[in-house]
Amino acid sequence: MAKVLITGGSGSIGRRLIPKLKSKGHEVVVIGRSQHGDLDVPSFTWDLNNGTMDERALKDVTHIIHLAGAGIADKAWSPKRKQEIIESRVKPLQLLAEVLKKRNQRIDAIISSSAVGYYGAITSEKIFSEEDAPAQDFLGSTCQMWEEAVMLFRSVADREVRIRTGIVLLKEDGALQKLAAPVKLGFGAAIGSGKQWMPWIHIDDMVAVYLQAVEDTNLNGPYNAAAPEHNNQTNFIKKTGKALRRPVFLPPVPGFLIKALMGDMSKVVTEGSRVSSQKIIDAGFEFKYPQLQEALNHLFQ
Repeated sequence: MAKVLITGGSGSIGRRLIPKLKSKGHEVVVIGRSQHGDLDVPSFTWDLNNGTMDERALKDVTHIIHLAGAGIADKAWSPKRKQEIIESRVKPLQLLAEVLKKRNQRIDAIISSSAVGYYGAITSEKIFSEEDAPAQDFLGSTCQMWEEAVMLFRSVADREVRIRTGIVLLKEDGALQKLAAPVKLGFGAAIGSGKQWMPWIHIDDMVAVYLQAVEDTNLNGPYNAAAPEHNNQTNFIKKTGKALRRPVFLPPVPGFLIKALMGDMSKVVTEGSRVSSQKIIDAGFEFKYPQLQEALNHLFQ
């Protein structure tokens, strides 16, 4: 059985992953800026600005899962916010790798979240795979630096797994809640062209991907974590309306209005790429929710 240290364990994925790991017999500890006694696992703290951490968090750890990171769409992308988005993802990895080396401690695997933003905010017919190069926009550059920090573990970990995550669908919070709110009120509409792709994954499948990354020693390198069915935003909104039994009839919201409100961050909602899930499927992963309508029906039932 593994002993897993999780960063960002108090987030939506971490809170669902922790009990799943424990149910499989794995031991779990978490680390973050503050302690989280509500997670029912040992909790430790670090100070990323000073580059220090409670090293007891690493005692007997065999796997690290890195989920920490400031929300991409939580605040406007000022230069300060962009730096915060990058550092909140990179600094934890740098610190953990440095402390492991100092302790002369080796682990079985570092498993880090990344994002399909690696391929950039691009709307096209291309289906991106793990072999494609990172985009040169802010999202692509952020993901590239994020993943480069994972490479620091190559001298202290047997495996490094990078999970390029799509939009994680869960009912309580996140992107789906924001998209569904106007649909519930009868004002559902796509944004911009409506043709932008929305790579997505049900929260249950997202947790299952991380579990497989811990238990399957054959997983190594980058994997796209997005369901195999491709949907653009227009289809996404219509299927959300169907799941909520609400009509969707309004025309798309003009992209220039969104850009005026959100600035450069508007690319998060007005552009989007298709990504392939074939590599994770070939590794033996089976999506419980491969179809969007089924996933939405389950979440809104």
